[in-house]
Order: sequence, then structure tokens, then C-alpha cells
Amino acid sequence: MKAVTKGFLRLADLIVLIGNSMRIMFLGDINLGEYYASFGQGPGTYPKHSNVFARVRELFGKADLVVGNLEAPLTNHGFNSAEPESAILRGDPRHAKLFLEVGVGVLQVANNHTMQHGNEDFSETIEALEDAGIEAVGLNQQELLKLEIGGQYVNFLAASDAPDNIDQNQNSYQRLETSYVEKARASVGKVDHLFILLHWGLESSTSVMDYERELIRELSDAGVRGIVGSHQHLFYEVWQEGTTVAAPSLGNFVFDLCWYQRLLNSGILDIGLDGDEFDAELHPVTIKANGSLPTPHEATVRVTSPTRLYDLGDDMSGEQGRKLKYLFAKILKGNTKLKATFFIRKIVPFTRPAAGGACHG
Repeated sequence: MKAVTKGFLRLADLIVLIGNSMRIMFLGDINLGEYYASFGQGPGTYPKHSNVFARVRELFGKADLVVGNLEAPLTNHGFNSAEPESAILRGDPRHAKLFLEVGVGVLQVANNHTMQHGNEDFSETIEALEDAGIEAVGLNQQELLKLEIGGQYVNFLAASDAPDNIDQNQNSYQRLETSYVEKARASVGKVDHLFILLHWGLESSTSVMDYERELIRELSDAGVRGIVGSHQHLFYEVWQEGTTVAAPSLGNFVFDLCWYQRLLNSGILDIGLDGDEFDAELHPVTIKANGSLPTPHEATVRVTSPTRLYDLGDDMSGEQGRKLKYLFAKILKGNTKLKATFFIRKIVPFTRPAAGGACHG
């Protein structure tokens, strides 16, 4: 890996190599916590005995920087181990170090689940990333994240327009709004390469929405090098829009939404930059071990216009039925008591606790 430095922000020292080219890999949603059906056996438990990045470590080693979307907080604040709503999508702050060990240096935090358990938990997540040497991008009103890789500057901005049950005004992370787009457009000329990370669209939509395509065209015309999206939990087509790499949704990367294979079909967007020249390719990935272990498979696919790895179908109808069927099939594995509590509340509404937090069942 080449040395990666920045203006006023700290990033861990990496090995110095000669050359002006750079290689950046982008990942989809990363959840080091667990969904209801995976309590005690998903990505929150797996790192206690094995490395979730074991099968992509070698591939990541070929990149100068790896960038992903952190889709769940890393916090122990206020944790109640007997309460499903307290345990849902909650990663351990100690596991932040797993990212830097494999070259993940930038994580997007502008999304509707980083605030899953409140402001203090969000703050603890940011602190855990900082302590591990990981850059969090997407904080509210955050300036450009500027990194130097092999003599070139690459910048990142991130935002979200996904509805958030906890932080409806998005006070902690950046909202995708007109002023943000204007800031992105104005920033293009200040750096060699600008990447925009967006948490947007409609969850479980199987196709790119019209407003997403329109914004991609607008940002491409402005000179943005890449637009990388998340939130839909599905791996969309990737294409070249002018001089821009457009990837509206990279799906899941570490995530235990295991009731449908479409949600486990993933990939890595691999972009090579050399001055004004660039190329992009995709590494197909399947998420195994209850959503905990991204595993590359098949040959690398070069990005043309557009490039599809998977057939997503017309819709995701029947999703609630698949969730409950999967939960019932797994209820005797992992943390059975916690799963049973959630299941009983699901089928007997009056046993649910009073409203006050987000429910994602």
C-alpha cells in the first residue's frame, strides 16, 4: 500500500511505494451487530472467534485504501442484554480495530442506523473509529475528508436522505439536501478526485430510482469521480457516467439479512486511478456464516455500461414472510431466549414495550 496522508486529519501510517497511481476499493453495508434472527450467531458474535474479513484480506491488500458504509453503531452504552431492541444492530467498539487491520481506512456514518441507539451511542461509535485510526465521513457539516495517496489527493463527502426514526432532523450526520449538492459541486476543482458516498433511495427497491439517476448525472457533469450508494441492501448495476463511476447501491458486505439470497449477493467495487485516467472492475462476493463472512467467488468483471452481477427481479414482495420463516427456523440456535422474546412480541402485540425507540422487525 502507498502512504496515505491528509491535511488536518490523522490516518494510520501505511507502507510507502513509489508511483502516482492509486487503487481504492469500495464496500457496501457493514453491520458488526446482529439482526433479530441472528442473535448469538451473526456478525456481532463471529468476531469473538474468527475474523469477518479473513477471506477478503488478501484482496484488500492490493488496494491503497478500502472504503465502506458502517451500517450499525459500535457501542456498549446503555446495553441491556435481555432486551431485543437494545441488542439489535449493536456492534462492539473493540471490533473497530478489525477495519484498520485489513486496510479499511474510511467509513461512512451518514445513514439511518448509526443513530440506532441514540446520540451517546453515535458519539461512542465515532470515538471508537477515531481510536482505531479510521476516518468517519458524513458527520453533519463536516468539511471535505482529504487524503493523499501516492502524490494525488482524493476527497470524500457523505450524506443520507433515508428516513431515520431516532434522528429525524439528522443533527448528527449529514443530510442529502440542495446545499450539500452545491458543496459537492464546488469542491470538485479543489482536489484530484472527489468521491460522493450516499445513503439514499428506497430500501429493498430492485432498481435505481429516477432521482438517483438525475443526481448521478448532475454530479458527473460537475466532475465527481465516483458516486457510491447504499441503503437498498441489494447490489445494483455499476456503470460509467461520463468520467464518473456510478454505483448506486453496493448492497450488503457484512450483514445478517440471511432470509433471501439476493441480500447475500455482494461485491467489491475496485477503482484504479492514474491522473485523469481510471478503470473499474467488480469482484463478486457471497456473504456466508450467517452474514458474517464475505467470500469472493468467480472471476473479476470489468465495468462497462452498465455491468450487472445479479438479477434482482422486479420486486422484493413476500419479505415479511421470509423474515419470520427464517427467524422461526433459527430460533433454537444462538441466543434462543432473546430471539424468543422478539418472536413472542411479534405475534402477541400487547407484550411489546412502550414506544420510544426504533423497531426494525
